[in-house]
Amino acid sequence: MSAAVSELNYLRKAHRVNLPMVIEIDGKNYKAADWSVAGVGIEGFDIDLGINQVIAARCVLPMPDSFITLKVELQLKARRRDVAGFEFKNIKQRQKRVLRHYIESAIEGKIDNVEDLISVVTTPGLASPIEDALNLTELEAESLFKRFKAKSYVSIGLGILFVITVMIVLFYNTVYRIHATGLVSGNIERVTANSGGIVETILAGPNSYIDAGTPMFTIEDPSIGIELENVRMALGNIDDQIDLLGYKTDRGVSGLVESLRRKLQKKEQEYENARELFDKRIISIKDLSFVENQYHQASVSYQRAVEEAEQGRSGVAAQIDQLRREKTALVTQRDALLQRQARQTVASPVKGKVFHVEHSAGEYVTPNDIMVLIEKNSPPNVLVKLLTEDALKIRIGMDADVYVPATDVEYVAKVIAVGYSSVNGQATATQEASLNETLIRLEFVDKRVRLPANTRVKVWIKTL
Repeated sequence: MSAAVSELNYLRKAHRVNLPMVIEIDGKNYKAADWSVAGVGIEGFDIDLGINQVIAARCVLPMPDSFITLKVELQLKARRRDVAGFEFKNIKQRQKRVLRHYIESAIEGKIDNVEDLISVVTTPGLASPIEDALNLTELEAESLFKRFKAKSYVSIGLGILFVITVMIVLFYNTVYRIHATGLVSGNIERVTANSGGIVETILAGPNSYIDAGTPMFTIEDPSIGIELENVRMALGNIDDQIDLLGYKTDRGVSGLVESLRRKLQKKEQEYENARELFDKRIISIKDLSFVENQYHQASVSYQRAVEEAEQGRSGVAAQIDQLRREKTALVTQRDALLQRQARQTVASPVKGKVFHVEHSAGEYVTPNDIMVLIEKNSPPNVLVKLLTEDALKIRIGMDADVYVPATDVEYVAKVIAVGYSSVNGQATATQEASLNETLIRLEFVDKRVRLPANTRVKVWIKTL
């Protein structure tokens, strides 16, 4: 059983022909410029008629020795120069078959067969989904062929584009099975305070460029100054004692005892005066303690002199040796304190840019507190966090593409390490095994790459 389908094969509703036709309207005949089964163009139409208005007419189809007349209604659609375009309004299917058969007969050269037209007029009308057949001219057939070729090219292009898209998706899912966001790291140097105390001065601010050895900040430790002053006082007392013992050895024990007695009296008077000043809140307890210490030392020295006067010169020599050993120990302690004091000004260990200053002037810090972060002038690396099952696809040495949105540049890198311990040496095996994710460390192939610290990047790892 055959099936009929409806298919439009041109932009117009019906193909127009320029076969002879006469249109009779209100007793006046007009020549048809062209016509089709859907409408007619009338030359010299001079009736005042508005667009979409309907008028009754008769279409006369000439034939040898006869003619056929069809009563129709025409609806004005457009006016172009001297031609008015009409559309058949509510045309009957029988009339459309007559018009179509007339066109076909004229093309086939059988226009003189009036019996065929009469049979078409007398044939009962049957509903059919078939559209009116069109007879195309060579020019229109060529235009239709060009449109068909254009649409064919578009269809072929879309097909090729679809195939390419499928291939790209397959290639991406096969080669780049891992896609993640990474972090630029490895180019930060952490500088600690090195000693406890109060931050006195910040010499290098954020975003400043510094060389290795450039002073960055100073730390003031009040305890060092107090210890150093005490050591210097002790050294001065020992020197005084050595001088007195030498004088005793040279001038005699009695002269030394007398000198120490006078000194003791003087220190005792100074101590009494200091107590009075302290009671009046003129001096501090530290100053009183200092004077009291000198008084006791003078007292001890005097007592030693008295004892040594009894023991003789041999005891004086032994005492001088002991004081010299004490002096040597104090000198060593003083040098160590001076070195600690010199380390209060901390210099940069590397060349780079100050990325961040953690503490400001006036804050108290401990020796292990981080003071400054420096962005080093060295090749960075990229850290990527992956799920453990994705990490199973990773091998050391795999290639990766790294895209930096901040600079719109793409780089080539390689996988050099897997696991938290590759970044933090304090990571334990328990931590590595208990977490459901791990770190992947990438290294740029080009050692000249320089990127800001903590920059976020996109990473594609080639797992094929």
